[in-house]
Amino acid sequence: MSLNQHGLPTRVPAIAAIGQLLADRQLPADERQQALDLLVQDHADLDEVESQAALWAITQMGRDEAACSALLACADTWLRNAEMAQPFLEGYAQVCGHSIVPAAAPAFAQLQQLAQHDTELAARLPTFTKAT
Repeated sequence: MSLNQHGLPTRVPAIAAIGQLLADRQLPADERQQALDLLVQDHADLDEVESQAALWAITQMGRDEAACSALLACADTWLRNAEMAQPFLEGYAQVCGHSIVPAAAPAFAQLQQLAQHDTELAARLPTFTKAT
């Protein structure tokens, strides 16, 4: 059994199973929402590897309003770690698109701050435009 950075059993296998559920288009919407809610509920307690797994799990839904909302609910915590900026931006593009919805403004403000120290991130941000 592998351990996370807190010395506890890693939750990556469980998160991966949630991702597989979220990818299943045959699963009823309420069950998919419950799976998303589990990820959002625990996102602040995840270590970096688990956070990356949770971000992957959310993106398994593809372009989806509920997935976009879940991703944005985790943004404040996940973007405290500069290493999560690029994966977060990729995940945002997958579930929300390249339009910056009003609810994403705080996340993109954090990304702008992180981009001051990351030229690749700074180069990618202009590909996202404010929603009209």
